[in-house]
Amino acid sequence: MEHLFIKAKNGKQNTLILFHGSGGRETDLLEVATMVDGSANILALRGDADDDGQVRFFKRQGRGHDMESLNAEGEKIAGLLEHLAHEYGLDLEKAIYIGYSNGANMAAHLLFNHRIPVTGAMLMHPSYKGEVPEKAELLGKKILLTAGARDMVATAGEAYQLKQKLELKGASVDVKLTDGGHEIVSEELMEGHVWYLKVK
Repeated sequence: MEHLFIKAKNGKQNTLILFHGSGGRETDLLEVATMVDGSANILALRGDADDDGQVRFFKRQGRGHDMESLNAEGEKIAGLLEHLAHEYGLDLEKAIYIGYSNGANMAAHLLFNHRIPVTGAMLMHPSYKGEVPEKAELLGKKILLTAGARDMVATAGEAYQLKQKLELKGASVDVKLTDGGHEIVSEELMEGHVWYLKVK
């Protein structure tokens, strides 16, 4: 799996792990990362699933998730994060996921299904439809969900459904609703920055 690592110049241990949206690449969320914390390490991943010519972190099935693809790719990414953390000397307890759309759904899957000790996640326009295992434990995790009131791809209702799932497993969840559609708007970036200052 392709990835991009940018080491913090000041030796800071905080790390932002980036998951792009459908058809994207590892550089797509660099501006988002800079707005959230311009002094952190950046580890940006590129999805490994080819879905009708588009790069994704896992394949779709209609308007839902291809669960076989989601589970297989999730296992692969969890192993990769462990490997890269060792290679680059990263403390995953001082890391957060930042994901958009398909990438946000993969990050949510990792939270529920893999015990990677990240602090939390900023999930932009998620529509997570995966299973939530009984063993999932998110006590102490801090999560920000953003959604657009005019988003027909990942609706605000789906964001609030995910909020409930996360909270049932012990996470502390904030939701920011904007007037936008499925695109990332500046209001989300400012909200992410303010939220992250409290989290880190």
